[in-house]
This record gives sequence, structure tokens and C-alpha cells, in this order.
Amino acid sequence: MSRTIKDIYTEAIAERNKRMELTEFNSDSKLSIMNGLTWVVAAIIHSFETLLDVFAVDISNTINNRINGTPVYYTNALLQYQKGDTLSVREDGLAFGYSNIDETKRMITQVSYTESVDDHNLDSKLILKIATGEKGNLTAISKEELVPINSYINKIKFAGTRVEVVSYEGDVLVPIVTVFYDGAIPEAEIYTKIEDKLKLYIMNTPFDSSVYVSRIIEAIRSTEHVTDVYIDEKAIPEQGIFIATYDSDGHIGELKKIYRMVKTSSGFLKESSGNGEESALPAFRQAIKLLVE
Repeated sequence: MSRTIKDIYTEAIAERNKRMELTEFNSDSKLSIMNGLTWVVAAIIHSFETLLDVFAVDISNTINNRINGTPVYYTNALLQYQKGDTLSVREDGLAFGYSNIDETKRMITQVSYTESVDDHNLDSKLILKIATGEKGNLTAISKEELVPINSYINKIKFAGTRVEVVSYEGDVLVPIVTVFYDGAIPEAEIYTKIEDKLKLYIMNTPFDSSVYVSRIIEAIRSTEHVTDVYIDEKAIPEQGIFIATYDSDGHIGELKKIYRMVKTSSGFLKESSGNGEESALPAFRQAIKLLVE
């Protein structure tokens, strides 16, 4: 950090007074020629130190913004992927890019990353999890579309880097709970209101974040006319907040109870569609038991 002109001037005077050959120029007057010259030199030194501070900030910003080869570099690259377009090398040969930027071809909307290690490789692998669509209505990217995406990453990745891009169908959220309400509106209407709250919770949940039981219950409890949310430990079937995840082959697993929190496999949540692999999983309306109190 640059010193003030006064600090520099004071240090210069103190240093000057140490020299016997300059003692005859000692003067307390600010208007003396020597003190005037000293003040001018102090101002010049202050300006130079200020320029160095600005230069240091610029260098620091430049270094911090050079994210080549970091997870953020690959995350940004995936968000800029354009379906069907071919990468071209810049004239200076230092980077890849598209000749034309077309936002309508950018299909990847969500990206997260993790690093994994195994016993066979000393270097960690960067796993990039992606999805398409808008928050609250995200979907997986098909295996066929993952092929050119992985090819795209392989072209821009740095030598020796192990990178894998994956995309899974959304984790199915099944809240099997008992909900008490005041009976002021019809049952069908209270179900709709609860569904809206749960969908809002899903939409506001950041991609690839943790899912907390307390927050899901809080979302249901915040519904107008709902008085309480209860997990009946004696109920059959078992009550609680459950989740079912897809594997890499596109098959869904069994419902697993969340005891406090869990990390999503796909990166996002969704309601059961009731079709295909999800035919045995209840939607919000079927999972929740309503009681008037």
C-alpha cells in the first residue's frame, strides 16, 4: 500500500538530517528551497507507489481470472456448448471457440463438478454433472447427446486431465407424511396448494445441492390452511421423506428414506410422473395423507 506524501516527506527529512554535509540546509520553513524540493520528490514517489498499487491489483485480477484447466473452466465451457456446431481454433492457436455464437443452440443450463479418485489411477477424475431445461423443470441429457458433448470436452481439455460428463434423470421426491389442515377449503384445493409449495421448493433448490428433510416439511407447513405436518412412525406403509435415484443405465432404484439430509444423484429433484420406471412411485398427491383438525 502506498505511503502518504506526508509520511514520505517526514522520512526524507529524517534521512537528510542524518547527513552531516546537509546540516547547513536545515530549516523548519516549508518555503525553503530544500524543503520545497523534498516535498516535490515526496509527491513524485507517492504517485509512483500509487501506480504500483494499481498495477498489483490489475495483475492479481488477471491471475485470478485465468481459470484455464480449473473446474470452473470446464463448467463455463459446457454452458457455452452449442449443439451441432464445430469448434474452431483461434488464429493465435491459444483457444477454441465457435465462429458464430448462437444462444438457441446452447442446451446445457446446469453444471456442477466433483473430483473422484480410485485405486487404479493416482490422478483424480473431474466429474461434470449436467442437465438441461429451466429450474423446476430440469431433465437429463440423453446418452446420444452426451457423445458429442464428451467429444467437445475432450477437444478443449488440458493434456493429462481425466474428465467425464454425466447426466442422470432427476431424483424422485416422495414425501409420505400426514398433513393436518383447518378444513376451510376442499381437499382437492389443499392438495393443489401443497403441490405448488413443493414445486416452488424444487425450483428454488440450487443445482446439485443437499436435500434437507426439515426444509421439505417447512415447505409443506408454509401452505395456507395447513396447521401441522406429522411423520407417523407407526403408520403402514412407513412415513417419512423418501427419494429414488436413477443409475447410469437409466433404471430407478428403490425408495430410500432421508433421515436428515442427502445429496442428489442427478443434481435436481422432481415429482413422480407415474409412468415407465416411475409407475410404482406415488406423486405428491398420492403420497400425502390429509386430515382435518
